[in-house]
Amino acid sequence: MPLPGYKVREIIQKLMLDGDRNKDGKISFDEFVYIFQEVKSSDIAKTFRKAINRKEGICALGGTSELSSEGTQHSYSEEEKYAFVNWINKALENDPDCRHVIPMNPNTDDLFKAVGDGIVLCKMINLSVPDTIDERAINKKKLTPFIIQENLNLALNSASAIGCHVVNIGAEDLRAGKPHLVLGLLWQIIKIGLFADIELSRNEGNETQS
Repeated sequence: MPLPGYKVREIIQKLMLDGDRNKDGKISFDEFVYIFQEVKSSDIAKTFRKAINRKEGICALGGTSELSSEGTQHSYSEEEKYAFVNWINKALENDPDCRHVIPMNPNTDDLFKAVGDGIVLCKMINLSVPDTIDERAINKKKLTPFIIQENLNLALNSASAIGCHVVNIGAEDLRAGKPHLVLGLLWQIIKIGLFADIELSRNEGNETQS
C-alpha cells in the first residue's frame, strides 16, 4: 500500500500508543490487522495512490551534498513537506525568536529557507530533547554569514548528540536549503522527540498501574 513517509511514521506512533492494546511492548498480528484495516479504509491512502499514479506532488531533485556523486536523484513528497511545515508552525508559534520565519506557508519553499540560519533547527532540537542546547549559545541577532555558520554547526553537533544521523550533511547544505537533507534531518529530530514522549507516557502509565 503506497503511503507518504509522514503517514507511515504516524502509523508507527499510533501502533506504539494505541495499537499495543495489551501493553506488552510488542505488536501482535491481531493488533497489526486492527491498525491496517483503519489505514486501508482511509481516504489518505486512496488519495496518495492516485497522486503516485499521476506522478503529482512528487518533486525530483539532483545531487545530495558536496560529498555525494553527481547525478544522484532524490525526491520528496509535497504532502510530507506540508505535514512538516504544519508541525513546526504549531510547535514554534509562540517562540519570539522564530517570528522572522514562523508561520511558514506550506504551499511554498518557506521551510527550506527557514532552516537556513540555524535558529529553527536549534529550537526543534530543544523541543525534542529539552535543554540539549543552551539558549544563550544560539545566535539570534546580527546574523552574518559567520554567525549563521556557527548556528548551523551548533544544530548539527547537537542533532548528532541526541542520536540523529548527520553523516554527509553539512552546514552549507542546510544553508542552501537542500530539501531531502532538510526533511531527513527534521524527521530524525521530531522522531526522537516522539519516541521520548511515548516512553514517558508508558512510564507514567506503569507508575499509575503500580
